[in-house]
Amino acid sequence: MSTVDRGGSSAGQGGSTGNRAAQIIDFDLARCRKIISDLHYRLTRFSNSDRFYEEYELALYEYFEGRGVYGEDEDELYDNFQSEEEFSKFLTWYSLHFVTDEYDKTFPELYLERRKNQLSALEREILQSYARSVLSVYEVQRVDPGKGVEVRDIFADRVCSIVDPAAAKTLCKWDLFYGGLIEILGYHLLGGMPLTIIPQRLRRFTEQNLHEIYHEERENYRNFRDYMKRASAEICALVENAVRNAERPEAPADPEADKSSQTSLLFRVGDYDAFLKTIEKSPVFTASESRKPGSTPPAKVLRFYWLHKEGLKRPLKNAPGILFLKRDSLVAQCTSAKRAETLRAILEKMFGTIITYRTTVHKSVEKRAEKAPSEGSPDSFEGGAIG
Repeated sequence: MSTVDRGGSSAGQGGSTGNRAAQIIDFDLARCRKIISDLHYRLTRFSNSDRFYEEYELALYEYFEGRGVYGEDEDELYDNFQSEEEFSKFLTWYSLHFVTDEYDKTFPELYLERRKNQLSALEREILQSYARSVLSVYEVQRVDPGKGVEVRDIFADRVCSIVDPAAAKTLCKWDLFYGGLIEILGYHLLGGMPLTIIPQRLRRFTEQNLHEIYHEERENYRNFRDYMKRASAEICALVENAVRNAERPEAPADPEADKSSQTSLLFRVGDYDAFLKTIEKSPVFTASESRKPGSTPPAKVLRFYWLHKEGLKRPLKNAPGILFLKRDSLVAQCTSAKRAETLRAILEKMFGTIITYRTTVHKSVEKRAEKAPSEGSPDSFEGGAIG
């Protein structure tokens, strides 16, 4: 609304009343944001306390699993964070959206349950909103400069107006983004999770893949919204990988010589036992640890090395590819994009309908030495609702 619409031709008392109302609204929003920031800090400390150590470790594995990364222990997984910004994003997701294994609740739900008598009415309302919040894909319908944006949830077909001047500066009409919203005192605010901007050309890919995965696993979820809540780590990884691949430059002329990158293929495993039975008979794959036929597979990740040629004798550390098998997921890591294409063809021919291809992740092995993006860069835009 313009200043002409807001003030009209009236003056004096009417105009001052309108100004006072605007000041009250601004004060309420500022108070909300301050309390949200404080609650986010308290939730981070609460979720990272010793009592939830095992949950934290599970969250690390869950976060990296969708990104094609496995590690033997927590320290090995830490090495895969590409920047302080990514680690901060993980902590935000963990403290706000991770569904705990032991309690089957997010940390906002647990905090509200355990500290209810110590919270103000507004703090309880904020935590209840976080408990209801589900990360989803939104499309910008309208931008109100200096105020916020109107968005539509493409999966729930719900439209709402977000009060956030920073979002109005960063987002454009028809932009797609993956993030979360909360509703407090009648205002819709960004829920604190850093936004992932999605190119419009990936809209169909995103919708199709999420619906396909849900229909394949619908017996594990009450409904689609429950899937979006419980599989948020996998969905976030799928979206980020798709965006990264869409923005990735063309492969070098000689992919085999590209030693600065790693390519991971992600598959879903439909029949774990059938997969093990097939791969253990294969002459081109060898397990890192021997296992007696018919014995119960260990709970940890199983590794298989691709020998490239049948019966080839070479140090396993020089294998052109490694498979990581865990529960219903398979990650195939290769040292080049060309080898990954070859390995994908072998796996799909060997296992047929036992596995289903999901996505490909390209990662630079030199990125760990790079500095995190500065706070002023476009890539560092976060929801303004959390400090």
